Amino acid sequence: MEPEKEKTEVRPKTALEKNYEKVVIEYESFFQLANQGDISGIYRNRPCFVNETSVENLVKPAIEVFNDFPAARQSVYYYTGMLIHECVHHWFTAKEKLPLTTNITTVKEATCQLLDFYTNFFTEGAGKSSLEECLQFLCELSAELSLRNVGRPAMIHAQQSGEVLSILKSIDIIEKVLSLMNMILTSALNENSEGCMKVLFESSRHGQHFSWIWLHIATFLQGTIITHLLESGAEQFKTYVIEISTRLNAQTTGPAVLNIIQTEYEHKFRAISDVFNFLMGKRNPQLQEAVSQLILDSLDSKPERVGGEKPATTSSRLGFAFFFKLVTCSIKTLQILVTNNCHLITPFNVVRAIRHVQAVDKSLILPAITYTDFIKQIVGDVDPVTHGMIFELLIELIYQHDVFEGENLPEYQEANQNIGRDCFPVLDVMINQLVRIAHSSGAFKCPSMHPAIQLFSSGEKLQFIIDSITRHLEKSPTIIRHLHAISIAFHETKAAEIALRFIMTIRFTEPNYLYIFMSYLSATVPFYPKLMETMWREFSSLKVLIENSFNAEDLEKQNKTKIHLNILYNIRQLLEWEFTTEPSEREPIRPYAYWKLYPGQYVGAVLNSLLGETNKLCWELMEKNKSGDAMAVLRATDKFLESIREASGPLRRGKPIKNSRRLIITVSQMYKLMTQFAIMLKSTLFLVTKVSDNLSGLVVFEELRSQFLCFLFGKHLDTGLAQLSPLFVNFFVTACFIDSKKLFNEELGEQMESLIDESGVQKLFDNVQLEDGPSVLEGLKSLKMRDTAVNMLHRGQLKKRRGNEQTGKYIEVNEDATQRIYAVLDAIRLMCSSGDHKIQITCSRQLANALMQVVCKDSLMTDMRFDDWDSEAEYIHRHVEITQRLAQSPFCDGILRILSETRSFALCLPIMKSKLAILLNETEKFPEHRTIPEPLRQKLHNWMMLAQKGNILNARLLYIVDLERFATCHETYLMLLEIWRFLMYRNISREIIDAYHADLLRNVVDEGLPNERDAMEKVNISVFRIIIQNHLPGTVQLFPKFFPLEYEFMMMNIMEPQ
Repeated sequence: MEPEKEKTEVRPKTALEKNYEKVVIEYESFFQLANQGDISGIYRNRPCFVNETSVENLVKPAIEVFNDFPAARQSVYYYTGMLIHECVHHWFTAKEKLPLTTNITTVKEATCQLLDFYTNFFTEGAGKSSLEECLQFLCELSAELSLRNVGRPAMIHAQQSGEVLSILKSIDIIEKVLSLMNMILTSALNENSEGCMKVLFESSRHGQHFSWIWLHIATFLQGTIITHLLESGAEQFKTYVIEISTRLNAQTTGPAVLNIIQTEYEHKFRAISDVFNFLMGKRNPQLQEAVSQLILDSLDSKPERVGGEKPATTSSRLGFAFFFKLVTCSIKTLQILVTNNCHLITPFNVVRAIRHVQAVDKSLILPAITYTDFIKQIVGDVDPVTHGMIFELLIELIYQHDVFEGENLPEYQEANQNIGRDCFPVLDVMINQLVRIAHSSGAFKCPSMHPAIQLFSSGEKLQFIIDSITRHLEKSPTIIRHLHAISIAFHETKAAEIALRFIMTIRFTEPNYLYIFMSYLSATVPFYPKLMETMWREFSSLKVLIENSFNAEDLEKQNKTKIHLNILYNIRQLLEWEFTTEPSEREPIRPYAYWKLYPGQYVGAVLNSLLGETNKLCWELMEKNKSGDAMAVLRATDKFLESIREASGPLRRGKPIKNSRRLIITVSQMYKLMTQFAIMLKSTLFLVTKVSDNLSGLVVFEELRSQFLCFLFGKHLDTGLAQLSPLFVNFFVTACFIDSKKLFNEELGEQMESLIDESGVQKLFDNVQLEDGPSVLEGLKSLKMRDTAVNMLHRGQLKKRRGNEQTGKYIEVNEDATQRIYAVLDAIRLMCSSGDHKIQITCSRQLANALMQVVCKDSLMTDMRFDDWDSEAEYIHRHVEITQRLAQSPFCDGILRILSETRSFALCLPIMKSKLAILLNETEKFPEHRTIPEPLRQKLHNWMMLAQKGNILNARLLYIVDLERFATCHETYLMLLEIWRFLMYRNISREIIDAYHADLLRNVVDEGLPNERDAMEKVNISVFRIIIQNHLPGTVQLFPKFFPLEYEFMMMNIMEPQ
């Protein structure tokens, strides 16, 4: 029995048993070593491993267990962590200059060998399956190191993650730990990036204590980590949102649990946010490209509401919502993103981004404040460039009417309205900032260079802001403040430009919008008292600048007619407010007294600019057969002139006012103004037609004629300028002569060298050409005519007129011409017969000068001297030419008739001389005729009628018209010859006429032109006696007319014998 027992006890052990025993021994040895202390004891200055003198005793058990017992590797990692903690604590103790009682060299060498072992183990590839386990150990160790040491005196000033990282990296042991982490992290990302990022995110629950590791990782793997970071972060955010939404919908979770979930995620998110912000601060190009791609990808995905009855699908990654949550943590990051992705900041993308953010409950993205308040904080802290980009975006979102085009689906309409409504408070805050910047002279020395101010300070964008008032009337106070900021930043000229833009673009059919313009003035005039004065001074140049800045695709802005009507009506309305608004108790002085709404010293330049534009527009409209539009412009001009006249007149509402102003302009401007009036009134004649149901043209002509006369001869005009007003008659008649072919179908217009080109809109009302003032009159007087007397061959006879072989259309044109002649002659007659005798004389003189300039082209033809008939007959061709012109022009003949009713008819003596010469020539050539032909008789009667009305012939000679009926042709010649001699002896000259008019202006009794009696005494009156005797008894009744004294004496002799 005993040998069998011994045989049983001696059974050899298997290899497995041997390995097991070995591992047990190794683990027991390692366990005894690792349980010498704990982390808390280390930091209470109770070191665990300093008593060991052999490095091998500290390293060998751990390595053996790590290799032979994989399940115990967590214990090995924990043991390694304790060694690291002891080394770190010793370093801090030395740094804090505390007494050291132990030697840490052995522990430090052992720790380094263990870390080198880990590095070699994972580098050789044997530990690929446990990369995540090691990474988790390193992450937990890093968080524990921060937790245990951040509050120590050596790190008391380390508040930021970067400062913590800098201090800890200065420790050799931690430097090796970070080096190991770099290798593990790189391998783990290559092997299983999702698991790696999961470990990092799980470790992020430690919050700020893990942020320094994130910072280290971001520094080491800038371009590699960002894509994984953002993608995994978005996925984690989606998981978090779904979990919270599901629990809230199920209503099975209490607030405490939800709070724990939210707090834990916020710690993770804060770490991610710190890394993201750190990386964005590095401005790595690869990083920026990755972020831009994330933005695009997230915007292109369709947002789905998370947490409803239908859970979010995998396609809805909530990428942009996560991205937006990231940028809420750093203003600097937002600035960088805006600067680098400015090409993506469009209203379309922003609307899509807003919808992505709205798909998530706001409390999960921005729990503390509203989105509006958050953006308000953002715009208050960002740099000027970012501020400008945000400002431009908000302007487009709120004011642009088609910003939601393509996205304005029925399901989005309410959301779109909410977007604009929620953005407006932010815009209001930003505009308040701009106002402060514009008025500030502090750090931002040049407010006009601020991007937000500069963006909308000129061109189409500035006009867009002004046009937005009509579409967003309720937002007008904010718009006014915006315009005020631009005005203050860019000085007075910009303020004047904005004022003129208001006047040019506010529709004349909606004058109430001018109250908004007045609000702009009330806000800006206190800072620029000469704002409106600057606008009037630079009116023409600013107007051209604004017109050139209009959008070419905006048909309303390109319609010059509407723009011009806006200007005329809006200025008229402003002037009406200016001179009709009465003072109140609150404002004892007229409210607009210091706003300078009235152009003042610049009224002449403004008037000429606007009237020139009126003339140009009306001509173009009439060329396009748009007579209705032309009449609308002319009526607006008429009302505008009326407002100018009333605003500068001595009366207001029929009552005289104190300190009334007068219309004072330069002489040059006065000449240009009268020229503009003349062109406009002449152009209006084209609207006068014979059509019975279209009298609008005639009405407009009469209204303008009346307005021009009131303007030129009213009491509002300065007395010095009023002396020039009669020149208007000359200008107007000359303008009519120039276009007589088109107006009256007369050949006279073709014989004149016109001041206007074919389009009729260049030279005559070109303000540059008319700058010389009085030289305009000289230019009009120096008009040349084509000499057609050569065609007469000096025969003293008019060419035979061609018969009317034209079509019915030509007849219709003639009827229109006749109607125009009636209208214009009636207007000219009123011009010369209205007003006091001084106005009548000066106007009629100008009319006579205009007529003489046209009919008598040179000094020889304008000669008033009557030479002996035999000498004068040699130059009969000159008189034929003058009479031919009169015969071709009913207009000239009508003017001559009008002048015969005035006291200036004597100035037309050269014309009467030519008419008389033709009568003499005709009667002299045919002495054998018994009586003169009927056409010649009509000419004679016409001449005598004009001479009678014009008071250039003695009353006794007027009865020749009765005597010539009995006389032969030769006898008529003799009578006309005596009339010639009468005028020759009377010797009327220009000087005599001027002296006669001067006496009349001094209110001297009118005794007519001088030398009448002397001339009559030199006439051979016996010629009439003989003719009467030759034709008795038919001429007996004419004897008392020619010889009143003889007849009276004869009658006395007959009565005496009785």
